[in-house]
Amino acid sequence: MKFFPLLFSALAVFLSCKQNTPAAPQVESVTTSDTQLPADFNAFYEKFHKDSVYQMAHISWPLQGDTAEQVDSTHYQKKNIYWEQASWIMHRTVDYSSGDYKRQVQALGDGIVIEFITITAGGYGIERRFAKQPDGEWNMIFYSDMQERGK
Repeated sequence: MKFFPLLFSALAVFLSCKQNTPAAPQVESVTTSDTQLPADFNAFYEKFHKDSVYQMAHISWPLQGDTAEQVDSTHYQKKNIYWEQASWIMHRTVDYSSGDYKRQVQALGDGIVIEFITITAGGYGIERRFAKQPDGEWNMIFYSDMQERGK
């Protein structure tokens, strides 16, 4: 299963590299619930991916999540972890127009948004969860790195 580390590395590099285009492409989302995204979420989401200082300030540290830990040469298992600021790789806007990635978003009321970004060809992807805080600001509250997500 040498394909998995290659996919993980490719997505990590892709998400950490800043795009040099003058304007980020419009992100088309597939909403998987009957509820539309909260009105202020898209503005937060755009700023979160463009401004590194803003991103770091809008993550609940230490960030709860999970990662894929290699068990043997062909198997991985999920491991619960807490992501730390010191080792955080910035998340940037993904261009979905190529069809290489698929984004699914689910809004749970006005206060929780769950996002899945998968690599179309491989079925691997990430999961992120965002929550509206008591002060009205959005924060990322959960991050699951590159793992098999199903097709």
